[in-house]
Amino acid sequence: MRLLIAFGLFAYSLVALASGLVGIWRGTLDGEALVIELKADGTGTLDGDPIRYQQMGQMLMVELDGETMAYAIQQNGDRMIVSGGDLDAAVTLDRGARSKAAAAPASRSAAAAGKGGIDASMAGRWCHVASFNAVSGGGSQSSRCFELGSDGRYRYQSDSSMSAYAPGAWGGTNGSSTDAGRWSVAGGVITATSDSGAVSRYPLEKRNHPKTRDPMLCLDGDCYVTQFQKPSW
Repeated sequence: MRLLIAFGLFAYSLVALASGLVGIWRGTLDGEALVIELKADGTGTLDGDPIRYQQMGQMLMVELDGETMAYAIQQNGDRMIVSGGDLDAAVTLDRGARSKAAAAPASRSAAAAGKGGIDASMAGRWCHVASFNAVSGGGSQSSRCFELGSDGRYRYQSDSSMSAYAPGAWGGTNGSSTDAGRWSVAGGVITATSDSGAVSRYPLEKRNHPKTRDPMLCLDGDCYVTQFQKPSW
């Protein structure tokens, strides 16, 4: 009984520690905007990519794409200094603050023109892929891709699947959707005008993948990685 109580107190202490990190943290890494969201359930995102994390004292364990890194952290309220892991130098993060790099317009040429236009550097295919595997079996996988043409046309496709397993039973679902229309950029906002007549606008940021440095387009916080060979932004 004492062992169970001790284990319960230890697990509770880990949750209590991690709760002090909950929020959206922003900073810069190699001159690029860095946005990390840490949720109370131990999950989060790193520049739009899903992560899992756990705090153990002054150490922060982060799992990204199946790889776990250990970072040293020094937190003082809404400011946190992160070092170690795959970082060449310490990074300072502020909770809730919007960094200057993140606030910069994604398409300066279009913004300067004062009207929507085509940013040729964004032409190509971009995808956001996410997956989750349950310990007991099953899981989910989703992919969202869009292709921006230099002629101002776009094509979008979303596919998702989910499966669940239990002793003697299993089940699953699949879904997909497509869209096409015209696109333009102005003042850090991308506008998609569907052939159906619907108009959607998304805040746009250009970032580089934190590990591969591949260019990404981040729409309203969700980051899509290039599927073509492109230089970093």
